[in-house]
Amino acid sequence: MAEPTFRYHPDPLASGSALRTDHVCSVCGMHRQIRYQGPIYGQQPDSLCLHCIHSGAASSALGIAGGGDEDFDMPAVFSDAVDVPDDVPLSVVEEITRRTPGFAGWQQESWLYHCGDGAAFLGPAGYRELEAHPEALAMLRKHHERYGWTPPETEQFLRSLDRAGEPTAYLFRCLHCDTRLASWDIG
Repeated sequence: MAEPTFRYHPDPLASGSALRTDHVCSVCGMHRQIRYQGPIYGQQPDSLCLHCIHSGAASSALGIAGGGDEDFDMPAVFSDAVDVPDDVPLSVVEEITRRTPGFAGWQQESWLYHCGDGAAFLGPAGYRELEAHPEALAMLRKHHERYGWTPPETEQFLRSLDRAGEPTAYLFRCLHCDTRLASWDIG
């Protein structure tokens, strides 16, 4: 069976959110060749396949049910919905948080949005990777400017971004206008 495709995370293997290894998924019980290794906000399985994330079965199976006087069920999510613009439909947020592989950040990963939709996560990036995407670097510069960083401080920080270390940038692509977007994180 072919691996599922994700609109908002087109290559979980390349981004580091999945690993090619034989395993038995804790949710569906099937023998699979690709295992998810990103964050899960819910019950922690021994092993999880991309098929169960794609179908929503993992979100349901790994959710947290209320007990005692509490009457709620909370599905597991694979990324938080933080700073979602008002023009992004709830269905998009649910697809990103419940049926799309997340990605691990140093502190708190944050999905990016553009043109009223979620952006596609391309993976972690350092300065070298971002140089090809001036609009992503401009986004990071503007972010630092809002926090009062001077241009030399910002440039020194940006040049220290490391795809495999810290600080790290996270590269996204708008699905509508193809603009590259970036956020950053540090441990």
